[in-house]
Amino acid sequence: MSILLQAGARVVIFGITGRFGSFSIRDLRESGTAVVAGVVPGRGGQSVEGAPVFNSAEEAVRETGADCALVYVPAPLALDAVLEAVEAGCRLIAYPGDGLPVADAMEMRAAARARGAWLVGPNSPGLISPGKAKLGFAPSFCFRPGPVGVISRSGSLSYEASYRLSQAGIGQTTVIGIGGDPVKGVTAAEAVAMFHEDPETAAIVYLGEIGGTDEYAVADYAKRPGAKPVTALLVGRTAPPGKKMGHAAALVGGYADTWAAKVEALAAAGVNVARSLDQLPEAAAQSLARAGLTPAAA
Repeated sequence: MSILLQAGARVVIFGITGRFGSFSIRDLRESGTAVVAGVVPGRGGQSVEGAPVFNSAEEAVRETGADCALVYVPAPLALDAVLEAVEAGCRLIAYPGDGLPVADAMEMRAAARARGAWLVGPNSPGLISPGKAKLGFAPSFCFRPGPVGVISRSGSLSYEASYRLSQAGIGQTTVIGIGGDPVKGVTAAEAVAMFHEDPETAAIVYLGEIGGTDEYAVADYAKRPGAKPVTALLVGRTAPPGKKMGHAAALVGGYADTWAAKVEALAAAGVNVARSLDQLPEAAAQSLARAGLTPAAA
């Protein structure tokens, strides 16, 4: 299986007539994902690459059976778009954008969870279940199907690390970019819980960074009896205190936010911590071996 995103997903793209939207319709289809509709207020009745454009998500879902949404709109319009997708009945929404106010992110997450839906993002490349479907912009060639679930706070690291794993014969069930903002639609704790329940995920790779508390949630999971083997790679080892490093949540405000503190906590919990990207495939292979598996031939 995979988490959140399965084969057969039917995607509606908000902003489908824009640059990112028109690129994504082709990119997602090349990955085997069914893009069935777009939403652009005032442009209903048009079509892009054969996908009909509707004025509202309600129309798009009713007419095409779309159940997942990819939202490419500017940050000031993102809250309304995500709420519209949730209210229309989309079970999974990816919002990759950054610069989103924290209050808007909180409202998005609360609305999605109240309806039993999941939001991935903000500040995220989305997610991909290799060989099944993609909801976002991560380059598909970096991924291959396999038994490892990947969780990443960093977009570029998610596909660079997955490419290294794939080249080493270590495929992925789902790769989810939880994002680098303080408020996330899916937290690390929620993602590891989903991978724990997924029968096809044998081990978990977590890609983290300084700031925030997600790494401690991963450590708490790893300490549980019956937890699946976890490998981790953290970036930000040399980050100076008090300076934000790229992501809104990547800020060292105290010792608990530092690379050293997080690596210590993860290692103490039994997580196999890779000290560099080059070491990650071997560390993940060791975790797979704990689960009784070996990497497939690359």
